[in-house]
Amino acid sequence: MTIIAIIYAVAWLILLATYLFKRKESTFNWSEADGTEKFVLFLIILFAPIVVLFFPFMLYSQTKSNKKSRKAAEDRDSKEREEHEYRAKALSAIQQAKAPPAQEASSEFKSFLASARSSYSTNFYAHMQKEENYPMIMKILHKLSLPKGASLLVEECQQQGMGDESKLFVETPEGTYDYSIWDYIKVENSVEGAWNAYLLYNLWHVLPMFWHALYNRRYYLFFPEFTDFIEYHHNGDKQDLRKAIKEHFVSPDVVAADGKFYVSCCYFTNFGGLIQETVEIAIDNGKASFHVIEQKALVEYDCGIRF
Repeated sequence: MTIIAIIYAVAWLILLATYLFKRKESTFNWSEADGTEKFVLFLIILFAPIVVLFFPFMLYSQTKSNKKSRKAAEDRDSKEREEHEYRAKALSAIQQAKAPPAQEASSEFKSFLASARSSYSTNFYAHMQKEENYPMIMKILHKLSLPKGASLLVEECQQQGMGDESKLFVETPEGTYDYSIWDYIKVENSVEGAWNAYLLYNLWHVLPMFWHALYNRRYYLFFPEFTDFIEYHHNGDKQDLRKAIKEHFVSPDVVAADGKFYVSCCYFTNFGGLIQETVEIAIDNGKASFHVIEQKALVEYDCGIRF
């Protein structure tokens, strides 16, 4: 659009200069003017509004748009730097928390995980493969609670359109539905409370999905034997892939640092491979907030299937 306007402006200036040069020593008389001169004058009048009114406005708008784009780019770069610094600080805090003698929370979680190996909480996602177990969510995750009379429910995905995923919502005592579940859920400020919150936070990745939503399917791995239950979208030999995943598997962990909890856990996705995820969980007066700190590929893999 800018180029077109410039061409119009240059053409108008050339016509105007040519006409003025030709008429510099005579006055204009419409009845005496020939057809060519009338046509030139017509073009000058036609282009005048574009050059005099539109072209300056267009230049102003273009300048304003460019300035806005530069500001947006600067803001984006600033946010990326802040996020990078935030994550680096969090990872440093995690390393310090795991080092002796400040590794109490990590040891506490490892003891819990070992003792709860066959419990409902460590097999939570397996239980959630059956619809009849949905009402047990809050009972299994017993470090989480809801206001009296409220309940946590699952809205299963719709088997239509380009894809859909299941969603969690809270039914309030008044009978209204709200998908902002963390506005209602109270989390115990403890290692196990943070673990329960992490399990619920990621539950949607294992609930029923349809078509394109399956890009978000994850297989969370709490123990090495969990790798046996992965469904690979791969028709070839899976032996080497299974072996690599078991070799690089890292047990889940929860550490407390700077008044927050950091949960690290491995999951497998057919569109990324074996990923170790670290999520920061801040619990303030029972309310939890989540911040993904890192998603590190331990075994890279892509099935190549596109839904």
